[in-house]
Amino acid sequence: MKGLVLKDLMCLRKQLMIFGYVVVGVLVLSVMFVLSARFGNIAMANQAMVATEGLSASDITNLSTNVLILFMLLPLATVGDFANVFTEDGKAGFFNVSSVLPISVKKRVLAKYVTIFAMFGIGAFIDIIIAFVLSMLTDIISFADFLGIIISAASVMAIYSALVIVFCFLFGYGKEDYARIISPFLMLVTVISLNLSNIRKSITAMDSGDIELINRCMNFIKHKYYVLLLIAVFVMVVSYFVSVRIAERKRGIV
Repeated sequence: MKGLVLKDLMCLRKQLMIFGYVVVGVLVLSVMFVLSARFGNIAMANQAMVATEGLSASDITNLSTNVLILFMLLPLATVGDFANVFTEDGKAGFFNVSSVLPISVKKRVLAKYVTIFAMFGIGAFIDIIIAFVLSMLTDIISFADFLGIIISAASVMAIYSALVIVFCFLFGYGKEDYARIISPFLMLVTVISLNLSNIRKSITAMDSGDIELINRCMNFIKHKYYVLLLIAVFVMVVSYFVSVRIAERKRGIV
């Protein structure tokens, strides 16, 4: 099974190279941003907005926090497209020989999920290092909040990748784009369905100038990351067994 994991990682080598460049870029830009927010042009612009636009200090802090969050999500986003593994397997004709490997279907499918953990583990670890560096340079956001955001983002991306694997197995080679489209759509529909009443109330409040929905979402991401983590673990376990079932019924696809 180790060989299969290495094979999957090699299929993602282009993404890993992009990941390396993104990490360097994010680190440099983030450090420049937090230093400028304390001592440079961004700090001067913030003071001007407080004086002329009527924004409060908390509004400026929230805006800066959102910018840093976007920076922190980039490394994880670059390793999140797991459908490329199935695309590369199809191009190489791996499906034609996989069925004769002396490895059970369960282990072959498990290798895909181990690769997910490896990719997101690398992404989350690098993000945590960047977060630690940034937390030493700024008081805009604490390291604990950074950590919550990273875990939340990794959990959401893991859920997405788990769904992509299921749909890639279900649809077969050449239809990876369908898996990429259906997976986030299914996640969005599920979130909206479970929080429809709260979303309606928040939208109504936003019409009167309130940004309660945004603040509530950010607080959830920062402080209740464990909920997303547990959901991600549950989805990945369920999707694994579903993927095994599909792979056993459609022989030779993994």
